[in-house]
Amino acid sequence: MNTGLDLFSVVIDREDLSDLLVHDVWDTLPEELREEFLNRRTASADWESCSCQESDGRRWEPLRPVVIGEGAYRRLESLAARLLHLAVDSCRRRASTVGELCRALGFRHDHPLMDLDRPLVAAELTRYARPDILIEQGRPRFLEFNNCTRLGGVTVTPQLAEAYAGLCPQSGLYPPPSVVTARSAALARTLRAKVGHGDGGRILMPVYRAIDKPAGTVRRYETARPTILADAQRMGLEVVQADLVDLRLDAAGRLLAADVPIDLVLIEWGGSRPVDDGGGFDALRAADRAGTIELFPRTESAMISSKAILSWLHEDCDAGVLAAADRALVRTHIPWTVCLGLDGDPAAQGKLLRMATGERDRLVAKPAMGNAGRGVLFGNQTSTQDWPSAVVDAARESPMVLQHRVESDRMTMPFRDRDSGQRVTAQVPFVLSPFIIDGAAASLAVRHMSPGVPAEDVVISAGRGACQSTALLAPEPSTHPPRGWFGDGGQIDRPGVNGK
Repeated sequence: MNTGLDLFSVVIDREDLSDLLVHDVWDTLPEELREEFLNRRTASADWESCSCQESDGRRWEPLRPVVIGEGAYRRLESLAARLLHLAVDSCRRRASTVGELCRALGFRHDHPLMDLDRPLVAAELTRYARPDILIEQGRPRFLEFNNCTRLGGVTVTPQLAEAYAGLCPQSGLYPPPSVVTARSAALARTLRAKVGHGDGGRILMPVYRAIDKPAGTVRRYETARPTILADAQRMGLEVVQADLVDLRLDAAGRLLAADVPIDLVLIEWGGSRPVDDGGGFDALRAADRAGTIELFPRTESAMISSKAILSWLHEDCDAGVLAAADRALVRTHIPWTVCLGLDGDPAAQGKLLRMATGERDRLVAKPAMGNAGRGVLFGNQTSTQDWPSAVVDAARESPMVLQHRVESDRMTMPFRDRDSGQRVTAQVPFVLSPFIIDGAAASLAVRHMSPGVPAEDVVISAGRGACQSTALLAPEPSTHPPRGWFGDGGQIDRPGVNGK
């Protein structure tokens, strides 16, 4: 459907993007500013949404965000939007419908709202993403696109950014556009396109039950968390909250929730996938097939998260089907990737395995569909004897990719021990994950390791001890810095971070 937004209105010259470098510019800020910033952060209360990981029995929390120049951020936005579009184009060369793409990718996940007969539409499949990007010698390297209905950090990332910006409000550092607000705007566009510009139109934010992974028990979740609900209402959206078990259809096939018709449903599942829906999924699926509701995002977009698509992009480069500028983007910003377990050609698979054995130290093996670093094998951390069988055995279970190992840049991060107050500084690897909504970037989620991280390659995930953080933007350099770097410091214990 037409959402009223040109997906590539922010695109910069693609040849320019192939030279994009992104750096944490914290160390280039005035020393006085950095010292004051860290002192104010240290003096502030513990921020509940600021990730704190245990290391050697210590509870460390980072004391600063990543800082990126606003120009680099905007070029990263354009790069991510273009690569997402190329990823869907690559899928459409191999499949015309969702079902065909499922089969091509060996996609085995059960998504009850997935419409296997639906055509592949780029604008639907790229509306909501949060790619994971490592930085190697300043160059962004995309590891996966992360399109799904369960993206983490939606509320925490902008809250942290606002809190950090509030420490020294006249420093000139500022948060990227909030992902919460950007998504509300996308929902409003979708609703207007569905019902027109007159009055009416309702969005459902479901209540549901899902398995809480840490506890292993079923708990109740609400899509409309306070921050999300308040922002949607500020945008003028009429929000309905209703339990999945209470959804039903009227005689015209329209979805009813709380006895009122629904036009749009925000799909965002916390924890594991919902359970005990009481027929709610059947009602959602029937209304979707009848065309009486819109889903944001569409469940089918989860397939774009498959790392096998990265291998297809490199195949397309080798086949010469991409324009020269796009080939440069793919080869520069996506590590070389091949997939095992999809192609039924034994000769081709054998050739890949021989290559994998000969280049073990340069490669990392990953499940094509997976998260949290589960099933990842670094060749340089696996013995020559074990590597081939480990890769083959994993590929028999589900498709695997072999990818050139990215040697991640490290940044200098100060930490504080919450219990003792001790401060230390460590060189830590990090992942940048900008939210991309309808082609435009919003909040920039960051994960980085805590003190004591080994010098070798590591998986930078929360499950492996990574800290969840955020980024602020720095204005482009000017001849005269802003006057009054510090102002009055505002209110340090900001409500969005201290327990809201």
